[in-house]
Amino acid sequence: MLEDVVLPAEIIGKRIRYCLDGSKIMKVFLDPKERNNTEYKLESFPAVYRKLSGKDVVFE
Repeated sequence: MLEDVVLPAEIIGKRIRYCLDGSKIMKVFLDPKERNNTEYKLESFPAVYRKLSGKDVVFE
């Protein structure tokens, strides 16, 4: 599902960050070649993914 949210770009890496309170934040790294096409969408990607899955995610 994550690949479908960022469809024009390609995911090149994922990291999961565990906080002391037990929460998880997934950090997703997008292809730098597609930066011009996806830079203005970076604010909406986390909101859409959170609404669909209920999980927190950060895109870079």
